[in-house]
Amino acid sequence: MALGEENIKLIFGLKLRQLRTAKKWSQSELSEKSGLSVSYLNEIEKGKKYPKAEKIATLAAVLDVPYDRMVSIKLDKQLAPVGEILNTRLLEELPLELFGIDKGKLIEIIANAPLKVSAFISTIAQIANTYNLTQENMYFAMLRSYQEMHDNYFEEIEKEASRFRKEYNLSSDGVISSDVLKEILRAKFGYTVEENDLKEYPELTHIRSVFIEEAKKILINAKMAENQKAFLYAKEIGYQFLEMSGERAVMTPWPRATSFDHVLNNSRASYFAGALLISPEGLGKQLEAFFAQPKWNDKALLNILESYNSSPEMFMIRLLNIIPKHFGLSGMFFMRFDHAKKEQATSLKKQLHLSRTRNPKNITLLEKHCREWLDASVFNELGDGPKAHCHRFVTKKGDQKFMVMALSRPMKRNANAALSVLVGFEETSAFGKKVVFANDASITETILSVDESEKELEEEFRNIKSAMRSLMESQKQGAVAELTEQEG
Repeated sequence: MALGEENIKLIFGLKLRQLRTAKKWSQSELSEKSGLSVSYLNEIEKGKKYPKAEKIATLAAVLDVPYDRMVSIKLDKQLAPVGEILNTRLLEELPLELFGIDKGKLIEIIANAPLKVSAFISTIAQIANTYNLTQENMYFAMLRSYQEMHDNYFEEIEKEASRFRKEYNLSSDGVISSDVLKEILRAKFGYTVEENDLKEYPELTHIRSVFIEEAKKILINAKMAENQKAFLYAKEIGYQFLEMSGERAVMTPWPRATSFDHVLNNSRASYFAGALLISPEGLGKQLEAFFAQPKWNDKALLNILESYNSSPEMFMIRLLNIIPKHFGLSGMFFMRFDHAKKEQATSLKKQLHLSRTRNPKNITLLEKHCREWLDASVFNELGDGPKAHCHRFVTKKGDQKFMVMALSRPMKRNANAALSVLVGFEETSAFGKKVVFANDASITETILSVDESEKELEEEFRNIKSAMRSLMESQKQGAVAELTEQEG
């Protein structure tokens, strides 16, 4: 078992605690017998310190165990689950500190309940194998949870973007061009910037940007739209201005995520870019006027979009950042759908729900009916530029209503493709007071109903839950058998 220094400290601390508790001694009693302070022993048991050889020898003598057993990283049956977890590097990959979890405490919990945790870990592993839960999927799932925990609003990045605008005298209520941002990258951050149309490399036309760290150089696909270039330059400034450490994306779109740092840093740089290009002050004022209108006004929403150097997707994500904070509206959600015209296929590519208490069934129904609405009323009517639409979804019982605003457009470089980005609101009493056009009777409506195919899916889900219970029971029986063996 190849273990780093930190994990060796954790294992030594757990072994010391195991030997001490086997003798039913408190840390104070071990302190009296060994001459080591209680605070020092506590630091050792938490895996924060590793004692010198003479102190290990003292502890070994007091505990009546061989010195070699004290320093060996070989684990007995009780601590075997700890070894399994450390071998998988799972705890190195998970950003435990980001979620307020102490790694040493987690290891201690695992060590104190090895049989239960072994069953749990084995079950999770089997589920992951069955459903192809990749490490990369886990990173993005953790990122969504992190965003939801913060209501997708990060004040410290908003403040840094505001500070940057003031420092470089950039507009807070209008268009910031890609040329201005490109020049800042060159002059202030020492970048070499090259825009290339990639005509000589047709296989690379899908690449938007490449960052070469050694040369501090960024290559940009010159065929991109102006708002795409502005976003990429603003994002690159974000990496530098926020002084990020750790892994980062070097290519857009990236081939794969290699760590949670990779995913989180990309998210933070992207957030900075959005906050720089669309200020909360300017957008907040425009939305106040927009929400005050008595009727849904698609042109008014498009006019706000056009007042910024922004793609529809970045604009809608900024709505998700700003509206809950600025207007006090909770329960918002975001979805992006991609559409292939010839195949008549629409797929969900991204989603984020800021309500962590929403019924998962309603989320599934919203996704399904949003897709059907887009196919029936939006994707077949697209022209050359973006269009705005509004729709309402109501649960069958009528106890919940959701209003959705969508910006949809054809893909410029792919005649067969289109996309639609949606932001949705749960229609609470607060929503009705803030958004006057919620009372517009001309907004079309769909009932969130369950069809026969969904009933089959529900039945399948019940079967999966039943299988899970059986799996857990078999794990439990295995744990009992192991306990009996230990006691025997």
